[in-house]
Amino acid sequence: MQLVLASSSTYRRSVLEAAGHTVVGIAPDVDERALDDWLVTRGPAALAVELASRKLADVLARRPADLRGLPVVAADQVGVLLVDGEPTMLTKRGDHAGAVAQLRRLSGTTHELVNGLAVSRLGRMATGVDVQRVTFRDLSDDEIDAYVERARPFDTAGSYRLEDDAPGRRPPGSEPFVVEVVGEDPSGVLGLPIPLLDRLLAQVGATGD
Repeated sequence: MQLVLASSSTYRRSVLEAAGHTVVGIAPDVDERALDDWLVTRGPAALAVELASRKLADVLARRPADLRGLPVVAADQVGVLLVDGEPTMLTKRGDHAGAVAQLRRLSGTTHELVNGLAVSRLGRMATGVDVQRVTFRDLSDDEIDAYVERARPFDTAGSYRLEDDAPGRRPPGSEPFVVEVVGEDPSGVLGLPIPLLDRLLAQVGATGD
C-alpha cells in the first residue's frame, strides 16, 4: 500500500517498507518536547498519542494535493523508566557521555517503549497505543563504554538500538544486553508497530488498495 509517513525517521520508513508499503515521507513541524509534563500529569500513552496526533494534523494540512487520497500515518514513541516510582523519560542524548549515563541507568532494569499511532484517510481518523517492555541484563561500565564507542547510538531514545544486539552485530563471544522483550511485535521497538498499524488502517478504510 502507498501511504504518507509523517516522519523523517529512517527507522520507521524501513519498518514500513519491510512490511510491503510504499512510503512518501513528510517531516512534521511539531515540538516533541512541548508536552513533556504530560508524562507525569497524563501518562506516557496519552503523551505518545497526542504527539502522534499533532504530527498527523500538521502533515495533513501541508501535504500536496496529489497525495490527498493516501493514508497518512504518524507515530511517536515515549521511552519510560520508573525511578523511585516516578516515570522518567528516555531521550536522545546526542553525545558519548550522555549515552553512557543513560545506559548505566537502564542496566539491570526493565523499561517501557510506548508507541502512539495516528492514522487518517479521507477525513477518517483512528489512534492506538502499543507497549513494549524491554529488560536489560546487568552491564559493566566497560561494556557500556565499548558499545557506545562502537555503535554511537546518539539518535535513539534510550541510547541503544535493538539491532545492534543481534548475533553478528555484537562483538564475538559477547552476551546480548537485552534479555527479554515483551510486546505484540518487534516492530514496536523500532517505533512503528505493524499489527497496530494494520488495525488502524482498516478502521479508516485503507485495506490494501
